[in-house]
Amino acid sequence: MLARTINDFMPAHMFRLTVDALGRAGVPVKGAKVALLGWAFLAHSDDTRNTPSEPYRDMLIREGAIVKVHDPYVAEYPEVPIVPFVEEAIEGADAIAIFTGHHQYRTLRAPVLKQLSGKMHPAIIDGRNIVDPDAFIREGFVYKGIGRGDKNTHQII
Repeated sequence: MLARTINDFMPAHMFRLTVDALGRAGVPVKGAKVALLGWAFLAHSDDTRNTPSEPYRDMLIREGAIVKVHDPYVAEYPEVPIVPFVEEAIEGADAIAIFTGHHQYRTLRAPVLKQLSGKMHPAIIDGRNIVDPDAFIREGFVYKGIGRGDKNTHQII
């Protein structure tokens, strides 16, 4: 029961973190480009049942954001285009949200993501605590992470 409650809460919490991060970067949600990394519910799986990514994506789209979804294990999902390459999702992104702890996302490097985004202060919202916050902050990202109050209000470099 508690696990279900937490899972139901997570998309809304990630949405709030994303809105806050975009605001700190000076980007309105309407028209913002968001890379959503991970559509599967579990890491290293193609199981999309009860994925928290779907309500998160829906909230962003309702607010006028443009969302590109990537998942290395999920090739298709009804009415949700899934791009085959992570670089395609990140290119031009104002925000990058990590929803699934796939090992492919653990190797993402701040300088590469910043270059792909083309933004001075892209946002990264780490829903799985799998990236090094300090590396992204040093690179000029606006960092937000689940349970990372110690990092979520950092000075933007």
